[in-house]
Amino acid sequence: MVYTLDLKSSAFKRKCSNHLHRISFLLVSLFVWINTLSSVNIIAFIVAVILLTSLCFGVLFSSSERLGQPNALNALLIFSLFLTLLLIYLFGCDFTDISNGSYFFSQHFQLIFLWLISLVILATRDFISVRKIAKFEYDILMLFVFLSSVCLCFCDDFLLLYLAIELQSLCFYTFATFNRTSEFSTESGLKYFIFGAIISCLLLLGFSFIYLSFGSTSFEFLTCLSQETGDSFLFLGYLFVLIALLFKVGSAPFHSWLCDVYDGAITSVTLLFASAPKVIIFSIIFKLFLVVFNDFKEIWSSIFFFASVLSIVIGSISAIFQKRLKRLFAYSTISHTGFILLGIAAASVNSASSLIFYIVIYAFLTILMFSLLIFSILTQTNFPAYLANWTSLGLRNFVFVISFTFVLFAIAGIPPLSGFFSKFLILLSVIIEEYYVTSLLIVIISSIASFYYIRLIKAFFFVKSSKNNIWISTKKRQGSEFSIGLLLYLNLTFAIFPELLLNISTSLSLIML
Repeated sequence: MVYTLDLKSSAFKRKCSNHLHRISFLLVSLFVWINTLSSVNIIAFIVAVILLTSLCFGVLFSSSERLGQPNALNALLIFSLFLTLLLIYLFGCDFTDISNGSYFFSQHFQLIFLWLISLVILATRDFISVRKIAKFEYDILMLFVFLSSVCLCFCDDFLLLYLAIELQSLCFYTFATFNRTSEFSTESGLKYFIFGAIISCLLLLGFSFIYLSFGSTSFEFLTCLSQETGDSFLFLGYLFVLIALLFKVGSAPFHSWLCDVYDGAITSVTLLFASAPKVIIFSIIFKLFLVVFNDFKEIWSSIFFFASVLSIVIGSISAIFQKRLKRLFAYSTISHTGFILLGIAAASVNSASSLIFYIVIYAFLTILMFSLLIFSILTQTNFPAYLANWTSLGLRNFVFVISFTFVLFAIAGIPPLSGFFSKFLILLSVIIEEYYVTSLLIVIISSIASFYYIRLIKAFFFVKSSKNNIWISTKKRQGSEFSIGLLLYLNLTFAIFPELLLNISTSLSLIML
């Protein structure tokens, strides 16, 4: 009897798929058990191994209708959670040991990123499955974002910084236009790509000017020489770098792309843009300007103050006139970015501690808000883009709207929720530095900004409309329900015991400053 091997049969492809996943699992397990105890920086290498095996899978089976959608997100989620727990066990027990310097700071920001990216993936899994966008490219792009962010955590050289930022940006350009059937999504993604390409050139030009002044791209070397050298090329260099990084975080006056991209991208991608990777960019700004260019504080501090106040004003005032939900959240993001930049501009140990506290609270609240949004629209054919589509929601889905209201109050900074403590600490650090007029202006604008959150809550409970057809199904969604429950618990914990996170942020600020 002669046996023939049909290379196109589904049974053969299924066996190859199983073998590839087993090989990937064995390689990852081998590297984790052998190398993790000796070097935690192996995380980037392990992610690269997963990425290579996933690419091999894609080359073989991406055209298969059945096997073209591997469970890379599942593997990445489990991998992230495992490494998070491992890092907590190995390094998270003692947050008072500040003898490890910059590596200690980078290690803990990586730990924060692992928590956040795990929650993002968990919150978006049901959405990806229901909307049938779990394409192979989505998983690969998510892995590239994960890899670039881990590299950004530990970069100490301008060349590595540029390569990691560009790798992350290329993934974001593709993510922004992932909804290829939407002209609005394609237009916003194209605008993001054009602006991003210009800013990328500006960033590289800034690095070139700094290299021309110092002859080095190493952060450690630049920190030693910055006290002795100060020419026009150096000034232009870190000015261009500052502008490029302000664009990356969506700060005013470089915010025009952010509103269109947030509104045009699919909701799961908007959640990704607004949360975990932005935390890494803020950590880079922290290291660059509070450590490397600290001797030029008088110059860049004024620029950060201008950008922060302008972001708070534009974000708060413009959001009042928005009629589309995701554009409203985009302007809210710009306002919160202004608060974070305000902590950088104050440039003190107190402001640095408040800054880290604010970043973590803001990221958790953002993921929680979009998790609730994703949970509510899973059964909707089209996304209810306008605020008018959300009227009378509290009459039909009372428990959900109460949770959403809690999150909106926290983001607005209503006491005694966690968002209030984060804004209070930032303003307190600014007052300590004797910026009284700026603090008073920000308090007034923040009070005005509460209006658009209250307007949304009013639409939930007090505006009746027969056009609203949103009904949240009782069908179980394990990923969304778990992420929402965990984030609500964390935010309540930080509201009752803010010193838990404040002690960590204080230790990290003392390390760097």
